[in-house]
Amino acid sequence: LGIGGLVKGRLLAVESYVGCSPTFTWIADTGHLFCFVPPHAFSPEVGTPLEHCVDMDCPPGPIDVSDLGLEGPGHAKVGERTFGASRYANLGRRKWRSMWRPNIREQSPAGQQSRDILKMVANVEQRKTNEMVGAELGYRYVDSPVIMDIPGGPEHLFREYQPSTWPGARLPHVWLDDGTAMQDRIPVEGYTLLRLGGTQTPTEPLEMALESHGPPVTVLDIPDRVVREVYGHDLVLLRPDMHVVWRGNTLPEDSKGIATTATGH
Repeated sequence: LGIGGLVKGRLLAVESYVGCSPTFTWIADTGHLFCFVPPHAFSPEVGTPLEHCVDMDCPPGPIDVSDLGLEGPGHAKVGERTFGASRYANLGRRKWRSMWRPNIREQSPAGQQSRDILKMVANVEQRKTNEMVGAELGYRYVDSPVIMDIPGGPEHLFREYQPSTWPGARLPHVWLDDGTAMQDRIPVEGYTLLRLGGTQTPTEPLEMALESHGPPVTVLDIPDRVVREVYGHDLVLLRPDMHVVWRGNTLPEDSKGIATTATGH
């Protein structure tokens, strides 16, 4: 549909706009155009937490985390994602917009005061939307059935990014010694096992366990010192989306358990 072609169709329904970024799929056998709402349609700061959507069922507006009986930003877990950051940004925008006063356009001392107050509050509160590098780069899956469950983990910081390979985290970016990005070395398909810092740890048991479930597995030896320093471990297992499944310095006895979890079996 994005190439400018004309498509004949019939309007079946009109629903309220809820800020979703849908995917349209043409089902030839039925002649219908279906709209599927992707679960990660927005980055965390946008303010409409779509992680709670199921199939085509998207509620007409944001959900306040307090509605779920859970505490505060970063603690409302739905599926694998948290959407506390969305509420955090939303409250910031609402606060500075609430500073609007009817006299704000007046060329008078009172009007100037209204403008000054709004600018002052917006300079603080709008940053909760625009300066959320921690929520965008540092988010991680929590309590996921396809991530090794290790209790604890780093604090979810919305406005600060601290590189981490804690299971569930997105692999941090690192420049390699040859000038290429770490992510550019990782295949686009299958699982990737990173062997870092020149480690000689045997990894065949984990490789075989993963391959027994069918997905392709790539082993990358990256000796660069800076990568080992940032990632903090000799071995890092990645999902196809570059989120960390497991990391350690030696393989545990139960390599099959890691493979079973990673592949969802």
